[in-house]
Amino acid sequence: MMRLRLFAARAAMVAAVAAGIAGVAAAQSGDLQGGGLMQGGASSGSGSATINLGFPAGPASMGAPQAIASERVFDFGTVIGGKPVAHVFKIRNDGTAPLVIGAVITSCGCTAAKPTKATVAPGDMSEIATSLDTTSEHGPTTRTITVATNDPKAQSIVLTLKGDIRQPVDAEPAEVAFGVVKHGTEAARQVAIIPLVQDPDFKVESARNENRDIKVALAPRPHGQQGAILTVTLLKSMPAGGFADMVKVATSREPINVSVFGEVRGDLTLKPVQVSFGVVEHRQPAQQYARLVNTGPRTVKVVGIASTNRNVVASVQPITPGKEYKITLQLQPNSPDGALRGMLAIKTDDPNQPTINLPFYGIVGSFKG
Repeated sequence: MMRLRLFAARAAMVAAVAAGIAGVAAAQSGDLQGGGLMQGGASSGSGSATINLGFPAGPASMGAPQAIASERVFDFGTVIGGKPVAHVFKIRNDGTAPLVIGAVITSCGCTAAKPTKATVAPGDMSEIATSLDTTSEHGPTTRTITVATNDPKAQSIVLTLKGDIRQPVDAEPAEVAFGVVKHGTEAARQVAIIPLVQDPDFKVESARNENRDIKVALAPRPHGQQGAILTVTLLKSMPAGGFADMVKVATSREPINVSVFGEVRGDLTLKPVQVSFGVVEHRQPAQQYARLVNTGPRTVKVVGIASTNRNVVASVQPITPGKEYKITLQLQPNSPDGALRGMLAIKTDDPNQPTINLPFYGIVGSFKG
């Protein structure tokens, strides 16, 4: 009889414990369904959505983490390229629940070490060491580090490294822009080649370019300063139109490239310099016009015109013979749908501008892609 009573008491105790566990599980299930963060989805309420970053949400009574970055932007100023720029960002937890630091994503050329603490207790701090490779960078530079956290108000924190990276040898200015130069005019620009790292043996060895209508020369800087003065001369022989070149300067340290560009404008000019047909309805023809104007002292004849696109034909009509011409561009009917591009080559008897190109473009019918 005594054994039967002990067995019954034990059975009742087990049943009570099981009921308690079931109740706790039901309550937790209710919490998750009512206000918890469900995996792979978003909680909804009042028409708003919360992005799931993979961090579990605890009950409100447990408090919440608060991620504070003591420094979101680090300006490293002006540095000489070649050596990495290093900085340590700190993230503090000012909340009342543990702060979890998840993925750390960096932009190109920047690296970041793992946080010193992936879980940060309230009042504690974690550090993220970052490094920026300056070897191939030049000029103002900005790189970002994006940090994911379980702080509901700061699920991602963007940290920034920025500054000006200069190579050991600099060119001032970094490029030569001639702008618009009248045909037959000679123009020159100067560039200072300057070492940014003290080196008593530094020398500028040579300068070369490819365009035969641009001449380059080196001379010492004044007052015995290190480096050289690069003179870039646009010769009278440069034909009308846009031009571009690259001057490659060899030094005893790092080589440096100086880009050169501009436009030579002759007596013959097009108005406009390119023609747009806009959007043309399916299978419909279209017309556009341009003018060729001669501002020079001698008369000029248009001796021919050709189109690189068979769907566009062109004709020339003199307005003032030798001085101004009307150019008509005709888009043929039944041209195929899609992007329309091409070039008119206008032939003249001007020895300085024997060919003038007129680009044209547009869209025929519906166009996708």
